[in-house]
Amino acid sequence: MPDKGKAFFCQILSSLFCPPGQGMVEQLSQGHLHSFFKSYAQSWEGEIGILKGFLTQSPPQILLRDLKGEHHRLFSDTGKERISLVESFYKPWTQDPHCSLPFAKEKGFLMGDSAVHLSNLFQQCGIEVGEPFKGMPDHIIIELEFLSHLYQEAGDVEIKRFIKDHLDWIPFLKENFEKAHAHPFYISLIEILDLFINQEKGRLEKKSDGEKDIHPEVI
Repeated sequence: MPDKGKAFFCQILSSLFCPPGQGMVEQLSQGHLHSFFKSYAQSWEGEIGILKGFLTQSPPQILLRDLKGEHHRLFSDTGKERISLVESFYKPWTQDPHCSLPFAKEKGFLMGDSAVHLSNLFQQCGIEVGEPFKGMPDHIIIELEFLSHLYQEAGDVEIKRFIKDHLDWIPFLKENFEKAHAHPFYISLIEILDLFINQEKGRLEKKSDGEKDIHPEVI
């Protein structure tokens, strides 16, 4: 059955990785984002303290300026930190044993195996990736949008496989956020994403185990 709640949750997460705008800052300033994520964190028995970056006393215009500057510092090609939000960057470019390219097993490149796999998957689903993500279909914004799609259109088997195959790099991203001393907003964003993924992995594993127990082997 479709899970509209988790689909919406993934859409919100995806939008928060985009360059900040006035609407997002207003939601943040009014405490709506903190309240939204708090209800989920409590239901997962997570630490509410990880959400402190969604609480702010800064005036909206100052907050917007600060977050725009931080987004540029962390994620732009010319930013000082240049943290990649693309899955391929964190994995060997390809696992193909027959690939003779000298950088085949190295990390730090785009359009690796994960990007090719997602491009094929999107094509099968009739999904077209627009600009500026044509050359990075495994960007976190696109992956979360697709996960939202899966919660609406697919089942737990497909969701479990997607999380296992394409969201296993989030701990590396979280580590980079911490090393860069990212703004508390972005620390809370990666923390709630990490909590969500771990929660879903646990839920899906339990469900798989439960389904196995329903039909025990007859000895």
